[in-house]
Amino acid sequence: MQYTGYTFRATNAAEGVDLEVVYDLLAASLGELGFDSFEVEGNSLKAYIPTELIDESSIATALEEQPWQGIRFDYEMEIIPEVNWNEEWEKHYFQPIVLGDNLCMIRAPFHASDPSIRTEVIIQPKMAFGTGNHETTSLIIAYLLEHDIEGLRVLDMGCGTGILGILALKQGARSLTVIDIDEWAYQNVLENANLNAVHIDEALQGDATSLEGRGPYDLVLANITRNILLQDLPAYAEVMASGARIILSGFYEEDVPLLIERGRTLGLSFVSQTSRNRWTLLELCKG
Repeated sequence: MQYTGYTFRATNAAEGVDLEVVYDLLAASLGELGFDSFEVEGNSLKAYIPTELIDESSIATALEEQPWQGIRFDYEMEIIPEVNWNEEWEKHYFQPIVLGDNLCMIRAPFHASDPSIRTEVIIQPKMAFGTGNHETTSLIIAYLLEHDIEGLRVLDMGCGTGILGILALKQGARSLTVIDIDEWAYQNVLENANLNAVHIDEALQGDATSLEGRGPYDLVLANITRNILLQDLPAYAEVMASGARIILSGFYEEDVPLLIERGRTLGLSFVSQTSRNRWTLLELCKG
């Protein structure tokens, strides 16, 4: 699949504006347009999208609708050649991540193992979201490390690299279904399952419509974007067992009331929420 890289730069930012927050919000908006990989580099945001998904008018609208008065965005774009992603990520991006007081390490195959770590998840770097760096991913990882997953039937929606579902299996989950709309993610999650010597019961390329006739699940993980969560929450609720939990992330603290109200209409009740740098994890329960 051919990718195009965009480099966005915020201009006219007022003194005191946190550009990292600005770029986080921009990345969330771009994610809804098909961008699937992001990296803040200096004073710019690098974002990557399958070339076939580019819609310049939608990108322009997303830039205009950012909630920062006075800020404008300049950008450049380039076609990304086929590259050795192991080499690129090792050189520039992906370093081993240790979480939960040495409970879990996320690493690539080219990183050395650490026998002092209780659980390792090996991720082959590709153009797929989810290497543990972002707050939304690390929040769900922390949840999985802190809760009893033993024997649960797990669904990982928008699985990306499969990092969350694979960790759930290593924490004792009985079964795992992973779904992602992106072909690269679908291929990558199968490769990562093999690297971690775990069995994924079902891996599907598709969206929430793929859930028809599936389930029930005891734990649903959905690290996507606010608008997709609001749209697809009915499909998730439909395949949840009575008493099942759903863990939502990919949005900000100010989005929580919308999601709680949406869940309430579907029989999902509030359990807990955790935030880090405004990014939030929301836990809801069915029944």
